[in-house]
Amino acid sequence: VGCTPASLWIQGRSGRQLLKEPRWIGQLAAMSSVALLKADPRREGIGKAAWQLEDCLCDRLVKAYPSNYKARELHFQVAQADRDYARALMLMLIVTVFETPSWCDTSTKFFSLMDSEERCRMEGVPSSDILLSNIPYLPPGYTLILELFITFVIARKLLLERSLQVRYFKPINVEYHSLSVISFGLSMVVLQLLDMLVFVLLRPSWRLAFIPRTGFLVMLPPVRRLLKCVVSVCGEFISIAVFYVGTVIFFAWIFVTIFDDIDDLINGEPVNKGLNTFAGSLNTMFIAGSTDDFVDCLLPSYTLYRQSGLLWLLFLVIVHVLLLNLVLDTLVAAYTKYSEELEEEVTEEKVEGILNVFKTVSQATGNSIIQRDVFMDFCREYSKSPSVRPVKENTAEIMFSTMDSDRSGELTKDEFFSICGVIQYDFWAVQKNSPVQDVLPGLWNSSHFSWFREQVYAGHFDTFMNYVLLVNLSLVVSETAYDLYGWKENKLMENLELIFSFVYVTEVGLTLCVYSWAEYWSSRSNQFDFMTTWLLLLSSIADELADTGGMDVKRYMNILRLLRLLRVLKQLKRLQAVQFMIQTITKLIMASRDILILLGVLVYFFSVMSTELWGGTLYKSHPDLEGSEYKEQDMFVLNFNDFLMSFGVWVVLLLCEYKAMFPEAVAATSSIPGSWIIFLLFYIVGVSVIFELVKAFTIEVFVELHKHRNEVEKEFDALRDIEKVMTERGQAFHYRVVGDLSLHEKIVGALEEMEHVLEQEAEAAHEHDANGGAHEAQGHAAAAV
Repeated sequence: VGCTPASLWIQGRSGRQLLKEPRWIGQLAAMSSVALLKADPRREGIGKAAWQLEDCLCDRLVKAYPSNYKARELHFQVAQADRDYARALMLMLIVTVFETPSWCDTSTKFFSLMDSEERCRMEGVPSSDILLSNIPYLPPGYTLILELFITFVIARKLLLERSLQVRYFKPINVEYHSLSVISFGLSMVVLQLLDMLVFVLLRPSWRLAFIPRTGFLVMLPPVRRLLKCVVSVCGEFISIAVFYVGTVIFFAWIFVTIFDDIDDLINGEPVNKGLNTFAGSLNTMFIAGSTDDFVDCLLPSYTLYRQSGLLWLLFLVIVHVLLLNLVLDTLVAAYTKYSEELEEEVTEEKVEGILNVFKTVSQATGNSIIQRDVFMDFCREYSKSPSVRPVKENTAEIMFSTMDSDRSGELTKDEFFSICGVIQYDFWAVQKNSPVQDVLPGLWNSSHFSWFREQVYAGHFDTFMNYVLLVNLSLVVSETAYDLYGWKENKLMENLELIFSFVYVTEVGLTLCVYSWAEYWSSRSNQFDFMTTWLLLLSSIADELADTGGMDVKRYMNILRLLRLLRVLKQLKRLQAVQFMIQTITKLIMASRDILILLGVLVYFFSVMSTELWGGTLYKSHPDLEGSEYKEQDMFVLNFNDFLMSFGVWVVLLLCEYKAMFPEAVAATSSIPGSWIIFLLFYIVGVSVIFELVKAFTIEVFVELHKHRNEVEKEFDALRDIEKVMTERGQAFHYRVVGDLSLHEKIVGALEEMEHVLEQEAEAAHEHDANGGAHEAQGHAAAAV
């Protein structure tokens, strides 16, 4: 007896009441055999199918689902908690940026704002020597409250996932949510709470909050997925890395053997600078082999002993030309192999998942085809989940018409498989013409207005406004010249901005006299033009009428004006090469989202950690920095005094690879022995692996896009028919890609391949039966003889 809500309710009553009401015993036995969804098999099946499709589109193939609809309702709570979790992580990043660094004064004015220079000052050190990001810091008390709220949201999400897994999926031996990941997340929650408690009681100068915060980010599915990729390619990377390290050690030994006892000077510096000890030689070889600073390393020895150039040349050719390029080639090959295997596996799982969806719906309705009303119920159930984009009623109708290629009013299995492509679109139909057609029919049908409408429909009015924009561009250029040279503008130039603003408002009004608001707003270009038009007009009016306290409002709005002038450049989209580059950049950004998230998490971890470890250690008057390269090159703005300053340092190191001045400065000023080794770890993990993987990923994506450069993009044939019907109704039909259409193409290819294999197996079976029949006939003939 067990798991239906009614049986649980009965178990909660007293035994005496159960004896008084024996009729419930029979009902309890009956309820224990009822499946789910309040004894509605159709709704149960459609709900299960919607859950299957949701998981399928999220790259998750689940072999079995619990029969209790309470599990799906709990799944809705988990999905909503997951959305809250994403918002909490965004809030956590914002808090990290604006929180008061731990090394600053966190005791004074715990709930009050303080100037950042006043809060982060050091005794005996001028405030001008401590360079901060100049942003206002949140009071420590408010930061702590936000941290507690964020931790609560994350803990709630983890506990809901654990409840769903333990109560409903574990009994059927299915791992829907990983308990190990949940346990890791809960341990991070505990660590975060302990760190907050210690901070409240002791106010230490450093915290461990960077560990749980990074742990919360690591739990993101894209990060966990790509960490598996990193682990898979590490085997290939280690083999090259071992050879690279061996080469550096070998040449370091050769150079220290040659130059350790040479006392000559060149330009006041020792010839064997950095080569007089094995540790120094090892550091010099690492810098020369890993960065572009090899000239500074070889210059002293090469200046006095030109023969050493041959040894340097051999080292640089082996390391820079061969090994470093080989690292990239190895990562590209390993990543390509991993991505191809993963893509094939995911595609097969999606095919199997969609097939399971169709089977589930068919079993629930007792029909081998899906009718329109069933599909509408399916879309309603699918839209209940907070983790998917809701499918509106009219969108579902259009989706059904698009998938129903034979116009039978029913979906066969082959037609249903196109749902992965159709669901990547957003459909909507709007009234095309302006209300002027009904309110002012005389004006609408007049000859002059009819001519103007034709100009708008043909795009000639848009072209005319582009010429107006070019004139406006010349005004912007002339105003810039006047500002740069300090020339005084005449009265006409001062009023031209206001005149152009009214011209753009007139353009919007005239366009809305032809198109309805819904039709106008369906274009993102029109949305951008509409908002910038009114912002420019309001800024011009405010600058003319209001007292802005000496602040030039229009100067800031010039940025919007320049962005609006970019509309002229859309004419370049007619060129095929420009179209390809725009599509490539767009698809590259969309496809690189996951790996860029991983790279961002890595930089975030090192930024927060370095702020805790080295905050307040690098400033201009620090005595331990005297004579260091860090001070000689005046690199004080690249420090670790708060999150944004630390973030800037790690971005520089990511792009410039390894800069020895930073670990040297940290080693000289930090009270933590050996903490400079973190820079070496960042170079190995961040620069040599993750960032190289980003390059490998972009290369692989570009090659794939270039392979299909001249192919025509496929669209559903039914879209043209739907658009024709909508036009006859006086409506405009719009659709926009909101997902990855390549997924649909891959699934169609996998289906065709699967059908081909099945056809071959059927033909082989048919031939086998035919041959078996022939042999049997020959046997009967022989027996008769």
